[in-house]
Amino acid sequence: MTRELFVGRERESGQLRTCADRVRAGDSWLAVVEGEAGIGKSALVRGLTGSLADFTVLRAVADPSESDVPYGVLEQLAQEAGFAAGAAPHVAGGRLLLLLGELQQAGRPVAVIVDDLHWADRLSVQALGFVLRRLWADRVLTVLVTRPEAGPAAETLDRLLRSSDRTTRLELGGLDAGEVGRLAQALADSAPAPGVTERLHAWTRGNPLHIRTVLAEVPAEVLRDGSVDRWPVPRTLLAGIGTQLAHLPGESRELVEALAVLDARTPLSTIGRLAGVPDPARALGPALTAGLAQWWPNEPQSPVELVHALHRDAIYDGLAPDRRRTLHAGAAHLVGTAASWAHRVAAATSTDEVLAAELERSGTDEATNGRNAVAATRLSWAASLSAGRADRERRLLTSCAQSLLAMRPERVTPLRGPIEDCADGPLRSCVLGILDLMGGRIPTAEENLTRAWRDAAGSPGSGWIAGLAGMFLAQIMIWTGRGAETTEIARRTLTAGGLDPATTDLTRALLATGRMWHLGPRAALGDLTHLPEASSEVRDDGLDSLATRGVMRLFLGEIARARADLWTVALRDQQGAGSKLAAATLALQSVVHYLAGEWDESEAAADRAQAVAVAHDHLIFDSAARFAAVCVEAGRGEWDRAGERLDDLSRLVRTLGSPPEIVYSSLAAATVAQARADHAGIHRALRPLLDDLRPRFTPFALWQQSLLVEALIGTGRADDAATVLDELREAHDGTGYLRDVVARLAGQLAEAQGRPDDAVAVYRAALATEPDADTAPLYRAVLEHACGRLLLATGSRRDAASLLIAAHRGFTALRAAPFLARCEQDLAAGGLTVAGDDSGRSPAVTLTEREKSVAYVIASGRTNQEAAAELYVSQKTVEYHLSNIYAKLGISSRRLLAEALRGRDPRGDD
Repeated sequence: MTRELFVGRERESGQLRTCADRVRAGDSWLAVVEGEAGIGKSALVRGLTGSLADFTVLRAVADPSESDVPYGVLEQLAQEAGFAAGAAPHVAGGRLLLLLGELQQAGRPVAVIVDDLHWADRLSVQALGFVLRRLWADRVLTVLVTRPEAGPAAETLDRLLRSSDRTTRLELGGLDAGEVGRLAQALADSAPAPGVTERLHAWTRGNPLHIRTVLAEVPAEVLRDGSVDRWPVPRTLLAGIGTQLAHLPGESRELVEALAVLDARTPLSTIGRLAGVPDPARALGPALTAGLAQWWPNEPQSPVELVHALHRDAIYDGLAPDRRRTLHAGAAHLVGTAASWAHRVAAATSTDEVLAAELERSGTDEATNGRNAVAATRLSWAASLSAGRADRERRLLTSCAQSLLAMRPERVTPLRGPIEDCADGPLRSCVLGILDLMGGRIPTAEENLTRAWRDAAGSPGSGWIAGLAGMFLAQIMIWTGRGAETTEIARRTLTAGGLDPATTDLTRALLATGRMWHLGPRAALGDLTHLPEASSEVRDDGLDSLATRGVMRLFLGEIARARADLWTVALRDQQGAGSKLAAATLALQSVVHYLAGEWDESEAAADRAQAVAVAHDHLIFDSAARFAAVCVEAGRGEWDRAGERLDDLSRLVRTLGSPPEIVYSSLAAATVAQARADHAGIHRALRPLLDDLRPRFTPFALWQQSLLVEALIGTGRADDAATVLDELREAHDGTGYLRDVVARLAGQLAEAQGRPDDAVAVYRAALATEPDADTAPLYRAVLEHACGRLLLATGSRRDAASLLIAAHRGFTALRAAPFLARCEQDLAAGGLTVAGDDSGRSPAVTLTEREKSVAYVIASGRTNQEAAAELYVSQKTVEYHLSNIYAKLGISSRRLLAEALRGRDPRGDD
């Protein structure tokens, strides 16, 4: 490659070198280099790259022509294809994390450099954001080069910079006057005349590319003439580049014109063929001298490209229409199939129904493979080439639908006028409805989607439109709490047919979810009987139904079966199956861990779920994870942290206002009040969920009604408590963790009604059942505590001591501080002590939250690589934390780790 002149930027170069040194010392670091076009961002980063000989460097350059290609930037970094278009951003990010971990095994830090991030595809940006948040103990330097303009990349960067203290932001401005002088001297091979540097600095505002253009265009004798007040410099930079081009020999000009059309790093021989130049190496020389092209003669195929996008724009815009068409037509035969479409379209000068039909077929194929953004572009091109109105409108509307499926409403919003001008029909109504929904205009979205769904359901060949409209319409119904309507819409959508297997499964899941909101989870399980009982036997195109079944089992208190269903969906998601509901299952796994008494694992799962929610830009996946985190923090008496999380949930309710957020926020507040033994507070928290004593929302009805009974008993409303408890018993089948909860409430009600003997009988009957996989340790300990306290009050001191000590042991294992404190008060009141009391501390208490995340996954039998995949971190992170864990606990094996986490001293076995 030709030598690059680079002056100035000493401060910025030093900042980047400092970032690299921090990574060498053991940290991960993000550097964002931001500046306008031509300001020297890429040159600055190339200078840094030269000092990274001890790093493994991964590079990618985003390209505007590939902004629709899913994970195009990630594939450059990984130097392999295979990031499935349908994979979620956190899954693709997990794969990159594993690669970064593998690269660090050799002891070398890694640098990830992405240039022109503002042109990156949306999925790559989301995945990179996820990766950067999961670099816990890695030596990875990430350098992102971008322009200061709005877009998904800018939003992601802003969130990252606000959320991390391991970032450096470099905003490049123009060179100062001294630096302009040094650059001018180097380029002109002589010192500028007095005053020239100052005028050059003022004229170009220190933009290096503009300076190069001026110096290339203005004759040397004019530059040296200090008496000249004005130079014949163009009014814009682009015009200056045009003048440079005009001064090139004919063959050189034809060569750079071909480079502008191909707009990519291309073998010199290919460029020569397109330009029709017999000796491309000779033609390249003047372009290199002018600073328009760059060349890598030592690489295979001797690639060449234009120096800057501004060069490309200026050269391309200056091409005559005939010349442009000829070059595009020639380029279509020299590039791959995917890239050839754009050249064929650019070569067309009028409508072309043959090409339009080919583009439509290609777009349809891309949509089938989950590449919705690519499909949208191809269909948009097809629309622009269509001769007839009907074809043009169909292709335009289908293109818009694909953009909306790719979550790119910004591409469709400017087309609202042309969309509304299309002939009325179900596809038009569907597109307008989805656009309204994404814009928060719920009433008009529902109206348009309802019309689309009804019209398409009875129209031959429109099954896919009915399915699309039905899915979005059903989501509106769920968000607004209309379960029966959701079920009917999903049922009729399935009846209409024409859906692919994955969409069919999602529609089945929506049908069952609607029934759950209407009649409760037990009734809704009847809609999922097509699933095999063993979750491992469910096919990938049945994962949305499986996730829904897991949620219903969780709501019914069936911990073990809920865990199996949700874990299978999460595992398949890691493997790239692409379930639409997989991100939600991660959050609900944290609830399962909480109920199962695995509170450290619950916190780790909630952390992962929130990271995934951020990667998806979906707040809706966030509330369940925050709810689980509040439950753990309340159980441990971490009131400040729980309060902050409750504030976050309240903000989600104000932002989204849908039933799921209301349910999770209210239940979280009630759980905090329960941990404080604040019965009036429990009742206040539950009010948004109740119509008097009846639940407004059925999925979590068993949980919320159990809390309500406790609140009513505690506030002296025993008759109301009895009414709600009868309804709870009728709805509950006596299985799952709720059997202990219902028994405790029945006993407490009997106590409140002055029937202590009945209360003892209820408690003893429940405790006679041995704990199993569905037992929730917290609620079992609370039941033991209730029975022990009552026995102590009635004079049965020996039996009371046994139960209170068992409860104390359960609370201690969970580190459930407020429950433990109340238990110890009752023990002290009865003159009882607990031998070997360590105040609830266990070896795991000394570990950080991240160390506990790693410890529990490793203790479950995972290898380091499996743990890394499950936690969405690198293997280097797992190894780093495992080393610290062993050192803190004084152990040296995974078997001993499992013993330590169970609260036993593993060193006693040696």
